This record gives sequence, C-alpha cells and structure tokens, in this order.
Amino acid sequence: MNEEESNFTIPEQSPQMGDVYVSFGDNGYKTTLDVLQKLPFDFSLLRTKRILVKPNAGRLVAPHLGINTSPEVVAGILDFLLERDIKNIFVGESCILGVKPLEALEKCGIAGEARQRNVEIVDLDAEKPKTVSIPRSKAIKNLKVCKKALEADFIISVPVMKTHMHTQVSLGLKNMKGCLYGREKVRLHQLPEIKNLPKPAKPLDMAIADLAKILFPDLCVIDGIIGQEGLGPSAGNPIELGAAVASFNSLAADIVTARLMGIDPAGINHLQLAIKEIWGQDSTLGNFQVFPEDYEKKAIRFEPPPEKISFEFKNVRVEDVDSCSACLSTALMFLKRYQENLADYFNEDNPLRIAIGKGIGPQKEGTLLIGNCTAHRRKGCVFVKGCPPVASDILRSLMEHKESKKDEK
Repeated sequence: MNEEESNFTIPEQSPQMGDVYVSFGDNGYKTTLDVLQKLPFDFSLLRTKRILVKPNAGRLVAPHLGINTSPEVVAGILDFLLERDIKNIFVGESCILGVKPLEALEKCGIAGEARQRNVEIVDLDAEKPKTVSIPRSKAIKNLKVCKKALEADFIISVPVMKTHMHTQVSLGLKNMKGCLYGREKVRLHQLPEIKNLPKPAKPLDMAIADLAKILFPDLCVIDGIIGQEGLGPSAGNPIELGAAVASFNSLAADIVTARLMGIDPAGINHLQLAIKEIWGQDSTLGNFQVFPEDYEKKAIRFEPPPEKISFEFKNVRVEDVDSCSACLSTALMFLKRYQENLADYFNEDNPLRIAIGKGIGPQKEGTLLIGNCTAHRRKGCVFVKGCPPVASDILRSLMEHKESKKDEK
C-alpha cells in the first residue's frame, strides 16, 4: 500500500523478500499452503495488523470457471494466517458495475470458506470512499479508493490467472482495481489520450501503473489452479495449470506468471509501464530470483485474447472503442450464450453489428449499441441501456427490433 495510507511496512528481513516462489499440484488448497510456506518471512509480525485478503471475485458466477479466484486458494491463505495466530482478517471486494460484492463472493464459494473460519466478509463499496492523490501520476491524478482497503495494514492480492481483452493479462496489479470505489473503475477506461505514451500502450495501461503507486499489494498470491484463456476476463475458456505463485513483489509475480502462461511480459503494456514507473524509482526491485529455477518447464500456453471480438464469432462485426470491462464482458457473454439464437437472423452479407464504448463513431442503421456510453449514437440503432445491461436484455431488445422490422414489411 501507499506509505501515506498504510501503518505498516514489511521489514526487510533478507535480500530474498522480493523473490518469487512457484508451487504446482492438483489440489488448490495444498498447493497454496505449499507456496506460502516457502516465503522467507516471519508472519507473526502481522498478528496485530488488519489484513485484507482481496480475491478477484468481480462477477456473479460459480467457482472453478477461471473467472473468479478459486475458493480453495482463499481457504489456504486464511488457514495459513489463522494457524499463525493472525486473526484480524477480512475478505473484501468491489465488483464490476451491476454486481453486488457479497452476492459474488457467495456465488463463487469464497464467502462460505470465510464463514467457516469466522473471517469477516466485506462489501468494499459499503462505505464512502476516500480520494487519494497519486504521486508522479501520468494518467490520472487521484482515485476514489474504498475506505476499508485504505484502513488495512496489509493487503494480499489474490487474482486468478487469466487473459484480458484490454490488458493482455489480469493478475496481481490489475486485481487492485477491485479496491476502487464503484464507478471509479470505469473511469480508468475513459481517460483522454496521453502525450508521448509509447504505442501500443493505452491510457488504461498507464492508469494501472499509476494505481500501483498507491495500491501496491503487500503480498501477491496468484491462483493458477484453474485459469482462463482467450476471451478474458469472463468469456474465455477454463484452463488447468495447477500452479500457485507468491511474492512480496507483486510486479515480479505478474512477470513470472505471464511466463507460466506462455506470454512474453515484454508485450504486456501495463507491466512494462509499471516497471518504468515503480522499478525506475527503486532499481533493486528488479533484482529477483524465481524458485524453482526451472518453473517454466511446466508452463502452458494460454490462448491470448483476440485483437477483435469479431474474429471469434461468425457473422458478427464489433466496434469497441474505449469500453470498460463491464460492457465488454456483457457483450462477450451475450455472443457466447446466444450465438445459436442469432444464426437465423444474420449472415455474411447481413452481419450483426455491435458497438460498445464511449469512443465509437457514427453507426449504420440497426447496429446494436450496448451500454449507456453509446447513447450518443442511438439514432436509428438498437440501443440497450445499462451500465452494463444484462445479456438477456440485449437479446430481447434485438429480437424485438427484428420483429418490428418484419411487421413494417
């Protein structure tokens, strides 16, 4: 966490504090315990501290889909802490728009694991946020951060290993977006262009690097038991790797995890920007080792996200300009869930046209506009309001439009 907001700094017990540790196994709970036991740190120092366990549980889905963090991984972390008499723990989340945190934590099984251990479950959006200024900011000067996240002395980021349509991967640093209050997460997707930003990086990438300056996790534990490839963050396919990655150096953990996914970290824009913005201030952070050294022997190539959604769906044309993860996920879910329903209505000569994001241009008549950000182009189109709308509402609006056109004929 930002030193101005945190009351606790990890003591530099050894030069190995920034190293990365990897464990493999087919049992998420045991694999998590194994990787935590490798960390060179006296966890008894945390007994009087307030600990936030921050999973990636931003969507209302069942467990083991590679979308939300596995409940077994969270259970392993909680037991590891409790066994060391660390009891002031809470599990907290702030989800994408339209999803209630407590419902999401319940649905994916994390809430049940926390309850069994008498660990508090917190909706991070329940209290008014605090505005935190970002030092040396490049994309965004300040952010509204959930009050409970700022009150924590020690944050454990527990993302699931997955690809992402906007940021190539979604790992430890990006998971901290779930400490931003409500709609503040969307603001990172709607930033103006940044002068001299190296291409192909986007303002969102720099915003994540800025976010890391105030919400850098104290410990990162990455769930690679069941990850997600392809159309991440929520419409991709589950992929089993059976890995857990842990480090007090979250940026190093993200780099190592990308390699485990068969993805070159040099091509992940927000990680490269974070290296310059964070490691540039402290070059020693880049001097880390990985244990075991031959960890890449067990790497699996994750199918990367497509450059355009249209590549993945037949007879569909999508314009996506500055959409947020919420509307992007909704569009992907709509296409995956209802593509068979759409087959009779659209073909190569008459494709389904979809537009998402605040930056879209003028659209052809009948184009499906998803989300409130597209309202300025609604004339002559099928506009589905919501932030985001749900997939069933999108289908209903589209079918009603098709039927009304039939009646006109």
